[in-house]
Amino acid sequence: MKTVKAVRRTQEDRSRTTKEKLLAATIEVLLRDGYSGLTMKEVAKASGVSNGALMHHYANKAELVVEATAMVYEEAIVRGQRMAQTAGAAEKPIEGFITDCLSVYFDWPFLAALESIVVARTDPDLMARILPVMERYRVTCDDIWMGVFKKAGVPAKRARVLLNLSLNLVRGMGLNRLWRHDDAHYQIYLKEWITMANQQLAQLK
Repeated sequence: MKTVKAVRRTQEDRSRTTKEKLLAATIEVLLRDGYSGLTMKEVAKASGVSNGALMHHYANKAELVVEATAMVYEEAIVRGQRMAQTAGAAEKPIEGFITDCLSVYFDWPFLAALESIVVARTDPDLMARILPVMERYRVTCDDIWMGVFKKAGVPAKRARVLLNLSLNLVRGMGLNRLWRHDDAHYQIYLKEWITMANQQLAQLK
């Protein structure tokens, strides 16, 4: 029998794996303890990575949190792209967009980003780092769904209005959900909004 040699992992592979562990642990600690409670030591402990390895990759807490937030929203972009490419997206664009928004603003991506944004309000350096991440997500998401609405035959101006109204409705509910965990309550109003929006779309056909 031939002996199969184990494939040695490159330094780049090991570095990428370590960073993935650190970023996942950052989100875990951020959701559990908030931004103020997050420490480099706690992230190292949660990730199983040494303090020295952590400091090798990330110089400070802000750098770590910003990259973790960026990772979260890159995942959200990929998820939104998949949703927008489904066969039913152009048939029911409002429902598709709201479902995409709910997967972000009713779940951990929004909570993780919110922890950073609240602190960044009075921290110009952190704001300068986190704002491009949030803007990239918003612009990319809008482009994805504007394409879906275009395929559905909705004029760009009307599509932009419906997208922004839907986004702000879901995002506002996401904030309210921090203290009122009653998804059935939110679903009632979302269904009403979907009906109203679809009536507008029907008038355009």
